[in-house]
Amino acid sequence: MENPTIRERILLHLGRFKMVDEEEVYNLPFDLTQDGIAAALGISRAHSSLELKKLRQAGKVRENQVHVIGSGIRRKVYYLEPEGRIEAEHVRKKLEDAGVPFETVLDMRRCDPGLMWDKLSVSDRDALGLACVIRVPVNKKLLPPTDSGVVPATHEGIVNISPDIKKCYLDAVDAESIRRWNSTAADWWMDNVPDEQERLHHLSAAGRSVEANRLLVNKSASFLENHNDDLLDIVKGLDASTKDPLASWSVRAKIAIACGDAEFAEKAAFELEKLGSDEADIVRAESKLVKKNPKESLSDAERIHAKSGTARSAMLIGRSLYSLGRYEDAEKALIDTVRKFTETGDISRLDEMMVLRAGIAYERGSMEDCLSYLGKALSSCRNEERRDSILTLTEAVRSKGGRVVFD
Repeated sequence: MENPTIRERILLHLGRFKMVDEEEVYNLPFDLTQDGIAAALGISRAHSSLELKKLRQAGKVRENQVHVIGSGIRRKVYYLEPEGRIEAEHVRKKLEDAGVPFETVLDMRRCDPGLMWDKLSVSDRDALGLACVIRVPVNKKLLPPTDSGVVPATHEGIVNISPDIKKCYLDAVDAESIRRWNSTAADWWMDNVPDEQERLHHLSAAGRSVEANRLLVNKSASFLENHNDDLLDIVKGLDASTKDPLASWSVRAKIAIACGDAEFAEKAAFELEKLGSDEADIVRAESKLVKKNPKESLSDAERIHAKSGTARSAMLIGRSLYSLGRYEDAEKALIDTVRKFTETGDISRLDEMMVLRAGIAYERGSMEDCLSYLGKALSSCRNEERRDSILTLTEAVRSKGGRVVFD
């Protein structure tokens, strides 16, 4: 049979409480409430509420306001109407005829993961395993076909397994199976979804380190534009084996700095130094600013800039000066930085430079210039989290509701 829908799973769940006296108004089980149903099936309360509303309208369930065990207030509970009981039995029989373990589709939390894996066919194991390693919502139709409805899905066909249940089930299987499922997921991502970060995660988890590092380097501009803590965790866990370790550690260092992880940035600097790269110096200098030591970062950046004159060292000088409150010097450095980045055709950090210039304008009391720079920062920013931060800064400046912090 097809994967049971959330509607069918709710009917099956409520069918477990045939012995509950529907006229009773005290000490009813929590499992009959919206929250109880959602918790039992591993779905959101909103989804539970939506499906129950549809079932009420279809005459399959009814509700009552009662006292629930452990609750000091009256709450709504739900019972099957006669038509609902008939449909629940029909769904149960379809599952039994298909050889599907009833508990696995009804309430995955109540199953012993080890026993469940043992009961599944090879195709069902692979479908459920793939569904458990994939971290984002995915349509069940894109997963391998199964002998049964072992993979729970919403009414719209989206796989619906909570992260804690996924972890519970993955903890019960061997590492080689998890690597194989991640490998399948990595290839699946390449064919179906343009999400490079998820593919990087699966390549790393599958132990395909050469491909993972190649993807990291080839898509470095995109990764740096969209840096986030999850990406940082992925690159921290990457296997070091790669055909181009220098390029890989360079990207990892930049992601660490962008995400504010000085410790991992310094580890990357150590690896870069072992590989003979001069980049180790600027990474260590940037790490000092992350650790709120602008005097040392400025000293290092000026030394590096005098030697190399790079846009990156000019940027660090500007940021360090800004942190020290030397705003006029910082603006001069940032103007030089914009020129240097523009000459190289690199505008990936333009939003960062514009935010700092907005901060300088703010300190000078020029709100018009401040908002202008924030507008330029917003128009050049491609990182969604950073866009939200810039919008928050903009609203704070416009409201004039207290001190605004830009760095």
